[in-house]
Amino acid sequence: MDRSKALLFAYLTATACTIYIVENMLMRMLPIPFLRLGLSNIVILYLVMHAQYINALIINVLKSVVGGVFTFSLLTPLTMLSICGGIAATVLMILLIRSRIGFSIIGVSVAGAVIHNVVQLVLVRYFVIPNGGVYKLLPLMVAMGLCTGMIIALITLKLDEQVRHKVLRSGSGYEKDNI
Repeated sequence: MDRSKALLFAYLTATACTIYIVENMLMRMLPIPFLRLGLSNIVILYLVMHAQYINALIINVLKSVVGGVFTFSLLTPLTMLSICGGIAATVLMILLIRSRIGFSIIGVSVAGAVIHNVVQLVLVRYFVIPNGGVYKLLPLMVAMGLCTGMIIALITLKLDEQVRHKVLRSGSGYEKDNI
């Protein structure tokens, strides 16, 4: 990895971690403390859009670990739920974007958000609260995934448009391999 790619990786990691930490702290003040918008997934979706699959997976895990350290939840189920949900969502988004089916970025993002929530709910059921009652939250979690997935996709598409515009204006080229 050359210096510019390493710097970009560090910048994207720091961005995802910062968004994750700030959102985590803000969302704890709400009456439903386990709900998150997942704004740090803008970075993950952006990387998946640009075929940076390994970086997307690594940054997804790093944001959960670093976020766990800074929110004092590293050794709690929250961090493991975040890591597992994030990996499942990222793998699904990679599979969908690479498929020949033709999913839009919005569809890919929504699928990732929904599977993230469903995986977390299943893990909570089997490892945290061994009671089928947690599945009563499934409609809420799916609805949240639909909404947040669309929001994340729209923000990511706008970000990508802005980056393309700035790069093209600067004349430095815009290839997926340079992300």
